[in-house]
Amino acid sequence: MRFLAIFLTLVSFFALTTALKPSRAQDTPWNRRVRTGVVLNDSPAVRTASRKGPLTADEMRRLGLRPRGGGLIDLSYWPQEPAAPSRVLPSDLAATTAQLCPASTKAQQLGTYARAIVRSSEEFSVDPWMLAALVYTQSNCDHEVRNSYGAGLTLINRGMHAANIRDGVYRFGDWTDRGWAKKELDVSAFPFRRDALVRPEANIYFAAAILNVFAQQCPHIDGSFDSVSHRHAVSHFIWGDRVSDTGPEDRILTARRRLLSNHARRNRAGGGLLGISFVSPLDGYPRIATSGLGEPRDGGRRPHRGIDFASEEGEPVRSIARGTVTFAGVDWERRAQIALEPWGAAIVHERHMGPRGLFVKVDHGNGVASLYAHLASYDVQIGDQIEAGQRLGQVGRTGIKDSGAHLHFGLFQNGKVLDPLEYLAEYVFPPTLTKRGHAELAKRHRRSRRHRRR
Repeated sequence: MRFLAIFLTLVSFFALTTALKPSRAQDTPWNRRVRTGVVLNDSPAVRTASRKGPLTADEMRRLGLRPRGGGLIDLSYWPQEPAAPSRVLPSDLAATTAQLCPASTKAQQLGTYARAIVRSSEEFSVDPWMLAALVYTQSNCDHEVRNSYGAGLTLINRGMHAANIRDGVYRFGDWTDRGWAKKELDVSAFPFRRDALVRPEANIYFAAAILNVFAQQCPHIDGSFDSVSHRHAVSHFIWGDRVSDTGPEDRILTARRRLLSNHARRNRAGGGLLGISFVSPLDGYPRIATSGLGEPRDGGRRPHRGIDFASEEGEPVRSIARGTVTFAGVDWERRAQIALEPWGAAIVHERHMGPRGLFVKVDHGNGVASLYAHLASYDVQIGDQIEAGQRLGQVGRTGIKDSGAHLHFGLFQNGKVLDPLEYLAEYVFPPTLTKRGHAELAKRHRRSRRHRRR
């Protein structure tokens, strides 16, 4: 009787969990369901025994999901993503991609990537700039990457799609009024094998095909698998059928905007101060601010004197306006500021750095100055005359103790700290529009009410 009771309990449990699944998901004519956690950009030495189970802290970090809540509460705040040029030459795409990829990526490789991107994007009617953004965000332009999630330039997870690709045909479902209708897509140009996916041409070919499939299925697939709200079908490229977070999508779409900004070579003037027009300090705007002016630092011992932009290590940092470099150096551990030429900054050990790390300050006239901190390196020195949009250095994490790489940006007038959000509104979303920022604001309100009651 005891074994019978256990058996009946298990049967009831499985029946309940099946009933709780979205109804349309049970009828999908494919088997493309992997764990909701994925591993991106990890070291080849890092392996996981299985694709099942909850996300680990390390996987969350690689996905850009730690801490959670960095996405906007209301996705309608995002403006329409910029349209791609009607036609792009492989040579132009290669030159533009070179500005994002590591300097070690050879020009010959970039040319190979660009030709494959243009060719596959035309064959499968997908955006070449989205493919290029995937190449950068997924593998950092390294076609030999193989890790616990995927392989090749766009880190394709073969296990996610292998059951759907047979005899050179991708079989998938498209939602109609009568349910899921079976469709087919010819993908016979290359074998869908793990060893083939490390070849740039094959990887980009299948990435374009997969984007084509998800574009046809989204947004109907979202309701079937209870995905979180997201803006683009590229989220499914990362997560599979069920999208669990918008962090990876934000990174990919930001990379695409950066590519388009570099391609257009335009610096559109936005807000300003005292007749000085400002441009964005980072490419691919609008960007998200992860923290704002006045937030407590060092356990409340000092207030934040600027805003932090969510950004990737190595991104170019640009001057917001024409001006003169008044400081380029290191924030020393005892709050001393030591000016250094770019080559000298490279040999300063991070353990001696204060909170700003390596930073640059620019005087724009009329008492207005801007500051760029936590740089990995910089290209300018005191006295340099610079133009709006000119590169100052690279995003890094110097001076940072417990968070990832980001740009700290400060704005001043006659020494007074200004709120950059008021003057760069066109280029940045305030942290209060993010889930994490909204939760932090609510927490401060609760503390304030408890304090008043006392």
